[in-house]
Amino acid sequence: MKTTIKYKGIEFDVEFDYQPEEKQVRFDSNNTGYPGCAAEIGSIYVITHNGTDFLEFFENNLELIRKAIWKALEELNN
Repeated sequence: MKTTIKYKGIEFDVEFDYQPEEKQVRFDSNNTGYPGCAAEIGSIYVITHNGTDFLEFFENNLELIRKAIWKALEELNN
């Protein structure tokens, strides 16, 4: 998946794995259920600004990038 994030006022294009939420199923036709799972941002592959790759620069702060991705995704859905 791709999106644009803002980090400290600078826009970065980010490519990453995204697993959407899977809803809980109480019972299906076999009388079994599924607990579901929360949405998840997995691996981050590319972080660019003006064509320059910053992935290595952010490799120790990927959790901050994930938070910025969540914020960007929330803004897209509103």
